[in-house]
Amino acid sequence: MIDVSLTLPFTLGIVTAINPCGFAMLPTWLGYFLGRDSADSQARPEQVLRGLSVSLVLTAAFVMVFGALGLAVNTVVSEEAVATRTPWVTVVLGVVFVPYGLLQLTGRQVRIPYFKPSRGPSSREIFSVLGFGASYAVVSIGCSAPIFLLHVADSFSRDGIVDGIAIYLAFAAGMAAVVTSLTLSLAIARGGLVRRLRRLLPYFERITALALTLGGAYLIVYGVYEIRILRNPRAPSNPIVDAVGDLQSHLTNWAAHVGGLRLGLALWLVVVTLVAWGLGPALVGKARKWMYMVVAGVWVVTEGLIHRGDLLVLPVGRLISNWPGRVGGWFDNPGRWATPLEALLTITFLLVAFALIYGTISDRRR
Repeated sequence: MIDVSLTLPFTLGIVTAINPCGFAMLPTWLGYFLGRDSADSQARPEQVLRGLSVSLVLTAAFVMVFGALGLAVNTVVSEEAVATRTPWVTVVLGVVFVPYGLLQLTGRQVRIPYFKPSRGPSSREIFSVLGFGASYAVVSIGCSAPIFLLHVADSFSRDGIVDGIAIYLAFAAGMAAVVTSLTLSLAIARGGLVRRLRRLLPYFERITALALTLGGAYLIVYGVYEIRILRNPRAPSNPIVDAVGDLQSHLTNWAAHVGGLRLGLALWLVVVTLVAWGLGPALVGKARKWMYMVVAGVWVVTEGLIHRGDLLVLPVGRLISNWPGRVGGWFDNPGRWATPLEALLTITFLLVAFALIYGTISDRRR
């Protein structure tokens, strides 16, 4: 029987996905996936399964590295020894990402083993996703390892094997909630855009190249900054690191204000809904009916009975109704931390709306 609260490790998993050290890795991963997804010609179920599978593989690699770290710290090395070496790994990863991204920006096809695009989650692609997840974990160690070791890794000796496994899985579920919801949403949006506007396809590779270049550059800057701090704790701050850290801290505070458990449930509800919508065409008869009934039941219980509409429906409604005011705030206070995120979301929404309208008109003309 599990006698511990899983809310804290679940929340820690969510926060770890946007930790200050590895903050650049999440958009870098999304950009890589956006540019390298080659499942556009496949049916919707295959696209959804691919997005779901690579998300879970990435999360599994992340939590396995952290689990191995917890085992190593308890048996082989000290936490301090790990912390002094990870900034150098961060710099090395940045040095790898930057030239790779720059070469892609020039339009060259870079052939690197295990980073080669393929159709579906083949074994070669799985290795590239595992590498991304492991890299994500390594650069996150400096910020997230102390909390992980205290609240998750030590749970095995503190609470026992059964409770320790439950805590570890809750941490993984929180991490997966962020990564899976974002990746799956991106996969569906990309597939819809490309089906409607094939001319957009070449731009996706430029987006991934830019994401890799900027992400790699930030990893170099952050890694060098960490090395300087380790050598001299009084070293001056870095304006780039401070700006990104400020954005990350605002997101973390927002997640804490919303509540980790509520945010995680909302993200998993989105994932379940997207998976059901994606797999619908592959099922027939009673199988499809039962799947839709289960998803509807999940919505009724979580959104209706437990949260009274305040999990997703009401917050999204308030967000949409307040959006014109937020857009006006871009000009009144352009330095506000949420401005770049809101602008990106607005552009994405307008692009998707344009693709749907344009595609519908084109289909009718045919």
